[in-house]
Amino acid sequence: MSDPKTPAVDTRSDTPGVIVTRHAGYVFFQPDWGGPEMQIADHWISTRPAVVRNARAAQAARQER
Repeated sequence: MSDPKTPAVDTRSDTPGVIVTRHAGYVFFQPDWGGPEMQIADHWISTRPAVVRNARAAQAARQER
């Protein structure tokens, strides 16, 4: 059984997604919109529930337009 992926936000662009893995101060991040997995410095990633919720709500509002 695989580990559940942690919801997160790339705070540079407010992109919601999930953390796939962490390694040596970097996060391998998969955006919710299905783009390529990105390697991002750990300090740019937030896992705070309110930040993730707000980023996902903003993305949903953009998609409705």
